[in-house]
Order: sequence, then structure tokens, then C-alpha cells
Amino acid sequence: MAASILIHEDVSQLLLEAGCTNAFTQQFLTAMETESVKSQLLLLRGQRSHQLERLHEEEQKLDRLDYLRYKLEKLLPSEKKTSRRRR
Repeated sequence: MAASILIHEDVSQLLLEAGCTNAFTQQFLTAMETESVKSQLLLLRGQRSHQLERLHEEEQKLDRLDYLRYKLEKLLPSEKKTSRRRR
């Protein structure tokens, strides 16, 4: 098992820093003790897929805000338009 190579505390910290929930972290730590490396990789792939989906959802929200901002900026007279970049 990978448990002999990876230290639970290190893995736990990595997963939490990666944004994994406590429940997933505990599930993964248990899998380190009881399941194959292939099973552990499947868990990580599933978690990565879930996080990527959330990232895409956040990108869509930002796109909507940018679109609204774009529409509002078009309503301003050209000399009063604000820069899109932060300074």
C-alpha cells in the first residue's frame, strides 16, 4: 500500500490545501489503509473532476458579470469610460 510511502499527516494537509472537504480527506486516508493505489487514484480523479466542474461554474459567473459590465460601459459617453484594468 502507499501508506508506507506517504505519511497520513502530509497527505491530509495536501488534500485540505487543495480544497478537499474533511469528508473526502477522511475517505482518502481510509483508502490509503484499505484499498489499492488504483482505487486511490480513482478517488483523486473524481475529486479533481468535481473541482474542475466547480471552477467552470465560477468562470461562467465571471463571464456574466463581465458581460453586464460591458453592456453598462457601452452606455457611458466615450470620454467617461473606465479602464478595464486595475491599477
